[in-house]
Amino acid sequence: MLCLVPWPALSLAPRPLDGYFREVWTTREGLPHNLIHGIAQTPDGYLWFATWEGVVRYNGIDFRIFDQRAVPELRDSSVLVVRVARDGGLLLGTAGGSVVRYHAGRWSAWPGSEALPQDQVIDLVEDRDGGLWVGTHGSGVLHVGSNGAITRFDVDAGLPGNSVLKLLQADDGTIWVATAGGVARSSGKRFVALGAAEGLPPGQAFTVVSGPDGRIHVGMEQGAWRQDGERFAPLAPDLPPSNVTRIMVEADGTAWLGTVTGLYRHSRSYGLERIGNANGLPNEQISAIWEDREHSLWVGTNGGLVRLRNAPFSTFGLQDGLPNAYVRSVLADAQGTLWVATSDGLGWLRDGRFSAAGSRNGLPGDSLLSLGRSRAGGVWVGSYSHGAVLWDGRVRRHLDSRSGLTGNQVRALLETADGTLWVGTSRGLNRVDARGVRHYTLAQGMPSDFIIALHQDRHGVLWVGTSNGLAQIDGEHVRAYPLRDFGASNVFGLHETDDGTLWLATNQGLIRLRDGQMRLIGTGQGLPVAKIFQVLADGEDHFWLTSNRGMLRVARQALDAVADGRQSGLEVEWFDESDGLVSAQNNGNSGPAAWRTADGKLWFATAGGLAMTGPGRIHELTRMPPPVVIEEVRVDDRPVPLQAELRLPPGTRKLELHFAGLSYLIPEKIRYRYRLDGFDPEWVERGALRFAQYTNLDPGHYVFRVSAAHPNGGWSREEARIALHIQPRLLQRRDFRLGLAGVALLALYGWYRWRVHALQAAKRRLGTQVEERTRDLRVQAEAFERQAREDALTGLMNRRAFDEALARDFDRAATEGTPLALALADLDYFKRINDGYSHTAGDAALRAAADTIRAHAGDEVLVARWGGEEFALLFPGLAREQALARCEALRQAVTAIDTSAFAPGFTMTVSIGVADRVGLTHHEKLISRADLLLYKAKRSGRNRVCG
Repeated sequence: MLCLVPWPALSLAPRPLDGYFREVWTTREGLPHNLIHGIAQTPDGYLWFATWEGVVRYNGIDFRIFDQRAVPELRDSSVLVVRVARDGGLLLGTAGGSVVRYHAGRWSAWPGSEALPQDQVIDLVEDRDGGLWVGTHGSGVLHVGSNGAITRFDVDAGLPGNSVLKLLQADDGTIWVATAGGVARSSGKRFVALGAAEGLPPGQAFTVVSGPDGRIHVGMEQGAWRQDGERFAPLAPDLPPSNVTRIMVEADGTAWLGTVTGLYRHSRSYGLERIGNANGLPNEQISAIWEDREHSLWVGTNGGLVRLRNAPFSTFGLQDGLPNAYVRSVLADAQGTLWVATSDGLGWLRDGRFSAAGSRNGLPGDSLLSLGRSRAGGVWVGSYSHGAVLWDGRVRRHLDSRSGLTGNQVRALLETADGTLWVGTSRGLNRVDARGVRHYTLAQGMPSDFIIALHQDRHGVLWVGTSNGLAQIDGEHVRAYPLRDFGASNVFGLHETDDGTLWLATNQGLIRLRDGQMRLIGTGQGLPVAKIFQVLADGEDHFWLTSNRGMLRVARQALDAVADGRQSGLEVEWFDESDGLVSAQNNGNSGPAAWRTADGKLWFATAGGLAMTGPGRIHELTRMPPPVVIEEVRVDDRPVPLQAELRLPPGTRKLELHFAGLSYLIPEKIRYRYRLDGFDPEWVERGALRFAQYTNLDPGHYVFRVSAAHPNGGWSREEARIALHIQPRLLQRRDFRLGLAGVALLALYGWYRWRVHALQAAKRRLGTQVEERTRDLRVQAEAFERQAREDALTGLMNRRAFDEALARDFDRAATEGTPLALALADLDYFKRINDGYSHTAGDAALRAAADTIRAHAGDEVLVARWGGEEFALLFPGLAREQALARCEALRQAVTAIDTSAFAPGFTMTVSIGVADRVGLTHHEKLISRADLLLYKAKRSGRNRVCG
């Protein structure tokens, strides 16, 4: 049913505490309650969270809530503790006193727990003898033996208090208890309270944990203490005197401390650090800390769930020492200093630390736009309205219109080997040398006076990117390269490769200039966005392209192959906020806006700070394929219990299987492939789609298999699989058909023996019977064919018929050059109808939605039930904008559906992703594009159309 694979040996790489990528989940993102009492991860990879409204299972995309209604054994939805059991299952304790375990998909009460007092279960520890230790709010510690016998330990048994806050079984089997009166440990059949004699202060003990070296750590009212032999000592001298409610210790001794005033970390590298509300915590009272197998740190608070993790990108801003987070340009000088131009001053990175300067240091006080290397040391800095300065800690030279420049808005700077300084402004290009200032404008043959980018090639020729094309300056000769044939105007960036090819970043994509020939690579050739600001080589034969919507990583060989016509599409890695970027909006109307330093790190100027990724860092975190589990099987739209083998009844019409890859790094980018042995001839790759659907399968044995992969990573060797056996109808059983044939033969034999004289009549009657049987079989075959191509519930086309139509119309549109658009629509919160009303109401809702979509789509539009609550619409001859308008009308029509007859009080809404075939070579890619846009609509708040 699920596959387990080795997990990569990663860890939270050393960096400042506020440098980790942070994500927050609250009730807005699907949690049933914002207070997280506990966190655990079971061996299958699922994360579990204990809340006041049930225990929550998380697969990286969806939260599934198990409350009292879903799990009657809980008797109370207030889950206060969640622990991983020794058998790999789950242990839960509730505020109502129930203890429940979950194993192999089944819930049950812990044997003997029914006799526990109705007191809040605060913590649980399963001992090595099969017994269970139960910490309660007011009844002390209870031990439930393997035979169900209950033993109570309270202040009379040595505990310093009856209100238990945490339990621990140490490596030697000793039970440690943190109580409101202090800490104690088991000794024989009693407990021994520890206090001043052992070096511990008086007061509450909130938590007790064991470190990697086996030493006990205790969180108390006045800080944290660590075991040192038979005594305890403060964990660190600089810890604040605050309530330490949670502790987690890493292998290198780094301690994470949860308090009522935020999350602290104490490490050798950075000492004591803290993050709180100002650093992104939704609440400063920490209630749980957990490190998952991918070494992300999950923190439960009173106001939501937080995750700290390493991400492909780090973003630096005000908190790191930059003067402003809106970064315009970045450049490294020959000495290794990284210079950063922002909207409010200059920053630089030297010896691992950022520094900043502004108007008080002589720099222009307005927005800085551009940077350029200086042979004399320091850096050239271009500003928005005060020209350019040479700065090395103070201003060495200042150039502006009073010095002869054509303008004061400096967007590009380049100092060449002979000492010539080229200054690109919004009013022309300037050449500054010993002979003075010379101008290059429209009057000298430039295509535009608005200069954006400068580059000198290996032959000393200057290339100039402008707002109206490309210019070349060779000596005194100016040559303009108009880009009107490509629909392009702005040349934002220039990059020369080792073979002398020049790559232009433009508002219509990449343009390759080689041997005097230009080739465009834009959205029609596979780029997901048109406007490209910068081209940056990463040293691994890939180009990084910056845009307003994130960074794109593309193999250079693939770009050449597309430009040469040897390849029709591109495989593009797309990075955005989910990869650690504070903002995916890159800047690029001045430059350089991206830079690769000598150590291989890539730096990007964004609207949210200076973004950086290191060599190999992109795939380091995802080098191991994620494990995958089958989460749900639905037969004819009804869930069935998961088992290693499912026997499905005769007449099964639809089979739907849902699965998930259990990696939490970039779960929305996990790719899936599946195969139904006995039906699919090969693997089916469906991108990020997390379910498979089959209709009208023949009776027989099948095995469904699914595996997962990270973007551009290998497929997991271990697969999740489930065996399926569809039982035949009586008429489809081989033994019945053989028996029926035998009876017919016997009858014929009897006729032969007893009615030889009426052979002709018998033959006529037999012929009549055969004809009737043939007609019946033909009618039945036609019915089967209709069932194979039509969804029985809604009367729409089914998935198989729609796939055939899509493939046919896609090929026709590609051949004839006509537009074609595809929309995938998903009813929002549909599960609430099934769960809150009934499956009958859900069927009625699907029929109502299907009727509405069919009525408003248009006669020329093909409509199908794609699967579950999802529909597909194919718009032959319609461009994307027309399809978007149709889908917006559909969205409004669905919202207007009267649900009072089947789901009173519920308002139906729909999320729609719309894609066209532009730039695509196969209809499967059109499906993937529409599916990504559908998920974008879901993530953006649902009830919307994205295209």
